Amino acid sequence: MNSSSTRRGWTLAHTAAAGAVFFAAATCALAIPPVVKTVPWVATNPLIPHDTWEGKVITLKGTSDVQGATIQYIWDFGDGSPTVVGTVNNRYVIEARHAYSGVVGNTFTATLTVVNTATGESASRNYYVRLETKDLSTEVNVAIDEGLWYLHRTQNRSGQEGYWSGSGYNLGHTAANVNAFEVNGHLEGGPGENPYTETVSRGLRYVFAGLFSTAISPQTLGNPDGNGNGYGVGVNSSRPFYEGGMVMDAIIASGTSEATAATGPVGPGPGILNRKYKDILQDMADFYAYAQYDDSRYGAWRYGVNDFPDNSASQWGAIGLIPAQRNWACVVPTWVKTANINWLAYSQRSDGVYGYTSSDPLSGVPFGTTPAGMVQCALDGVGRGHALWDRAETYIRDNFVPPTAYWHFKNNYYGMFSFVKSMLLHDSNGDGVAEPLQLLKSNTPNVPPIDWYSAEVTAGDPTDGLARKIVDDQRKTLDGNFGRWTGNGWYDDYGHATAWAIIMLRRTLFESGAPVAVAKANPNPAVAGQLIQLDGSDSFHQDSAKLIDSWEWDLDNNGTYETSGPFPTVSYPSVGEYTVKLRVSDNGSPEGFDDATLRILVSTPPLPPTAVAGGPYSFCEGAKPWFLDGSASSNPDEGLSSPPTQPGDTIQSYEWDLDGDGQFDDADGPQPDVTAFFEAKGPGSYLVQLRVTDTTATSFPTSQSPDLVDIDSTVVVVRTSDDPECACIDDLRARAKSGKVQLVWTYTGAHHCNIYRSTRSGGPYLKIASTTSTYSTFLDYTAANGVTYYYVIREANLLDNEQCQSNEVSARPIKR
Repeated sequence: MNSSSTRRGWTLAHTAAAGAVFFAAATCALAIPPVVKTVPWVATNPLIPHDTWEGKVITLKGTSDVQGATIQYIWDFGDGSPTVVGTVNNRYVIEARHAYSGVVGNTFTATLTVVNTATGESASRNYYVRLETKDLSTEVNVAIDEGLWYLHRTQNRSGQEGYWSGSGYNLGHTAANVNAFEVNGHLEGGPGENPYTETVSRGLRYVFAGLFSTAISPQTLGNPDGNGNGYGVGVNSSRPFYEGGMVMDAIIASGTSEATAATGPVGPGPGILNRKYKDILQDMADFYAYAQYDDSRYGAWRYGVNDFPDNSASQWGAIGLIPAQRNWACVVPTWVKTANINWLAYSQRSDGVYGYTSSDPLSGVPFGTTPAGMVQCALDGVGRGHALWDRAETYIRDNFVPPTAYWHFKNNYYGMFSFVKSMLLHDSNGDGVAEPLQLLKSNTPNVPPIDWYSAEVTAGDPTDGLARKIVDDQRKTLDGNFGRWTGNGWYDDYGHATAWAIIMLRRTLFESGAPVAVAKANPNPAVAGQLIQLDGSDSFHQDSAKLIDSWEWDLDNNGTYETSGPFPTVSYPSVGEYTVKLRVSDNGSPEGFDDATLRILVSTPPLPPTAVAGGPYSFCEGAKPWFLDGSASSNPDEGLSSPPTQPGDTIQSYEWDLDGDGQFDDADGPQPDVTAFFEAKGPGSYLVQLRVTDTTATSFPTSQSPDLVDIDSTVVVVRTSDDPECACIDDLRARAKSGKVQLVWTYTGAHHCNIYRSTRSGGPYLKIASTTSTYSTFLDYTAANGVTYYYVIREANLLDNEQCQSNEVSARPIKR
């Protein structure tokens, strides 16, 4: 089995008027086909399926540009079950709920069709769903997926803006929700076919419209004006220093420091409208420095400028200033941090608890104020090894238990979010580089460290980590609150809990998308002593501007990463279930990371095969024919049988689903010629699946097992000849020698080239080697005299993804 592991007060009259204007416009355009969109799981690659597991009810999500009594939607789930038909009453929310069944790896192509019944015009869009093993990683992905959709469908839209209500905290609430989309790679400048692109754009427009600029001046502790323009930027709110940090995070998570604000006031001073995001952010940092309580003992924040501070409000100053400085190099004066350290020392009890406005917390809520103090430690460069941090971390670890107390921070999303921020932003030396902490530690004797995020009682841990707690807290009732999180009454009820839950599960606070680790093994399951190929090449980044550049593997689940690279190998000497962890990191600054857990089963036959669909494939019109290649599929008990007189087990069929209908009847064989099929489809990107079936029923009759199967999916991209990606090597040359063939071509700068050979012109070809040689030459020493060979080479990147195929050459070695 191919295992993998792997989201101000507008009146109702405003809204109604905007809807009436829209509907009138739509009515005038009834003859135009609807514009249908479906929500992608990954904004940068809509062919990556949404995760689910067998029997899990999930939401299929889409939108249209039209709505009304004559606009009908049809959801075809792609698994042969009845379609769902209804009227599009809200063009932003066209949803259906469904549970899939089948084997792990099966990918379903659902289709949303919108029809104008008055004109007959219609349009459709695909929606991909893949069955995965139900584990924490899959549950997290589904939870994020459903949570983002809840936020999307509850956005209030008017004009070009969109907001979420939050009991007087609309700006902070909206910013937090926008941030939840952004850290999952859904950005305002994202693909137009992604419905969330508009959602994020609307939210940011609302946020910028709610900012103001104001004159600032030197304070007792120093000059707060980092850019010298004499102005700061604040949030138009009764508690601006609560909401300001959330707004700063949402701006930074856009990933576009050079973008300009499309809304906002034009003054006083530089104002907001048409200013660059990075300049607005610097002025927001300046305003926080200006507003800090300026007694040298008590540097922090509260509700207004120079208010006596409280730790609850102060963490939001820290969470805004940290990325402003670390990500966009904004100026944060040293004296701001020095004063804040003084405040932390003043407001911490000897047991590690950070209080509210002194060393005493509000009654029963030390789990809210203590991690809030730790977030400020991260701003100040105070981390492990410093008493202000160590005492607080020890207190949290010593109380990291099942949440029996009502106000325990595992019951309180405000405190939980503060804690997650502190662990991810931890900086022990003040260099402004995050040192994320995976294990929560205590200085109390006999209290062991614990993985605060991934721990699970079912995996043998003493208590659940936050991921399990958050996933289990999500609303599962199939109503309007499906996918939502709610708090327990302290600030959470203002509506932030869903956004905070999504951000915590993603473990990325203000990056424009995150790396996503995906781990596979071939074969899996395996037999004892068998060499197993690990594969992290399907890992991806949600932000197209960043790359994954590091793969580290913990092969024995002991917390130490023993090997690196996308394709290591491992073997296990005895039967059992083994856990492997993959950590990938990106080229961002600060570096982003993600973990995936892979479980490898080592067992006795009969065992299912492991399907490997190959790819991703890049088919260029000028380089035909086109073949798929599933020959890397493996059968762990190949040749074995019981009793031994039976034929040995083997893979008996390779069946391909090329059109997404769930039927594996479009091609067969390990290397089928699919030229005609994809010529008819034309340029575009397509999801295909391979199903392999073994001979277990014949080879192991005493097991009374049917033939076993496995399914894998991949992507085919069909390109026109003038596509830049099709600018391949076109001068491959071959020279025959006795018992060998020399290939020569012009070096193109590719990471490496894969060498393919066939005894038939046009293929299919067998990969015989790879080379990183910059001399662009290769000697095939395995060629037999008297045989004509046909060669092509394919340029490939670090992950062995092949870009295109060279011209074909032939050679016939002759003994001399």
